[in-house]
Amino acid sequence: MTHADELNHPPPGHDEPAISRRRAAVYCLAIMSVAAAVIHFAVAGAHFQEYWLFGVFMLVVAWLQLLWAIAASARPSALLLWSGAVLNAGVVAVYIVTRTVGDVVGPTPHAVEPFGFGDGLCTVLEAVVVAGCARLLIVKADQQVRRRRLVMASATTAAVTAVLLSVALVDGGPEMAMNSSGRSVAATTPAMRTSGMEMSPIKLATATPAGDITMPDTSMRMPGMRMASSASCDATPTAAQQNAAVSLVNTSWKDVRKYQSLAAARAAGYRPVTPTGAPVVHYLNVSYYRATMLGRPVLNIAEPQSLVYANTPKGAVLAAAMYITSPGGATPQPGGCLTQWHVHTNLCLSGVLDVVGAVGPAHPSCPAGSANRVTPPMMHIWFVPIAGGPTAIDAPNPQVVHAAEQVTTPANGTA
Repeated sequence: MTHADELNHPPPGHDEPAISRRRAAVYCLAIMSVAAAVIHFAVAGAHFQEYWLFGVFMLVVAWLQLLWAIAASARPSALLLWSGAVLNAGVVAVYIVTRTVGDVVGPTPHAVEPFGFGDGLCTVLEAVVVAGCARLLIVKADQQVRRRRLVMASATTAAVTAVLLSVALVDGGPEMAMNSSGRSVAATTPAMRTSGMEMSPIKLATATPAGDITMPDTSMRMPGMRMASSASCDATPTAAQQNAAVSLVNTSWKDVRKYQSLAAARAAGYRPVTPTGAPVVHYLNVSYYRATMLGRPVLNIAEPQSLVYANTPKGAVLAAAMYITSPGGATPQPGGCLTQWHVHTNLCLSGVLDVVGAVGPAHPSCPAGSANRVTPPMMHIWFVPIAGGPTAIDAPNPQVVHAAEQVTTPANGTA
């Protein structure tokens, strides 16, 4: 009788129905594999928003773990045990790398992923499956146990796993606890939460036309935009971080307000990298950005890499300074979660961040000579009163133009 036959056709031993102890172990491993698959299914949507390859990886792993559990329960074999060990060992290895070295692909390489209860539980389950499969492959001896012991072992495993899985889906992080609008619970809570206590909303006065700093809304879903970091950032800023955010905004305004004059910006080397005459136009200083790529601090407040202008009936209005890091470069957050970075995933880029279009339902491909690439991480400091305040993540063009119409500015032509 072969090893596979022993797993599937144990000889009868007692009046009470008996079953192979190895088969009982496989059932328990299958239950854990299903739980790991559920966690991967739960976070696939959030990972698609981060980067398409991350989402595909989660879905592929989830389906393989689910199908392995079904096949192993129906007819376990040495080949299935080997595949279960290799699959889950590979996933555990990816988890360890992303939590130590950082992401090796995607828009934010070397960004270390945070540890959470849900992903930690998933990794533990996968490690147990690897160890269980390896033991079954190494230890050939087997014995018969009464069927009720199989039921008890499977039921206990299922109950414990279900409890842990429930906790993971509820408290495993905002990726797994979504409300009906698709926004994370943590991001849409009206008051800041920390250590289980509700905190008053942040409201910090600034000396700029943009008004008060408030907590950025990271759940905004503008087409082709997402946060630069996959880790949610909703922790209450410390007093030092709040002071740093106010200083960043005020100092940026003090140093950059000279560029309210579009002529002054052009004389300093800023040139448009998005179509001129559009409602909102981005200007880039290639020399400043090149210096950033060569190692200059990205938050050089006197020389921001980019300026944002809004075209209004009274002419171009300086709407924001925008700091852009180099690909894979540092994304400092002096204001903690008040100062967050984002990327764009739908832009058609040509040359040094020249934007010649955007992909979407109406334009599924980029114009000739350009390519759809994820931008380097960027952060706005707004000088016009848009919703969300001076450190808002981003804003739709109509909102930016409307806010720009409300401020006094030197006469300019069209940006």
